[in-house]
Amino acid sequence: DYLVIRSPELSGFELMIVWKIYVDEEGRVTPVLDLLPRIPVQALQDKKAAIENGPQCFRNMLLLLGIEASIESLIKSVAEKCTEHNRKSM
Repeated sequence: DYLVIRSPELSGFELMIVWKIYVDEEGRVTPVLDLLPRIPVQALQDKKAAIENGPQCFRNMLLLLGIEASIESLIKSVAEKCTEHNRKSM
């Protein structure tokens, strides 16, 4: 399954969170989540390192914060970037 986060202010920008649930023979459940960013070409040139490191940073956040807090943090971060982008466009 997956969840897509899109910004109406930044066309072509979206974050897809893909998750799988593994259950071992003893019944232990392990969720696995991955972040797949889709970024417009012009944005890639400016923030290439941050975008390339994004999926690994998201995995680290999952370990530190848990699933809900990590996704919430990701959404807040995208919202802040949209606000910055809108201020620069004015």
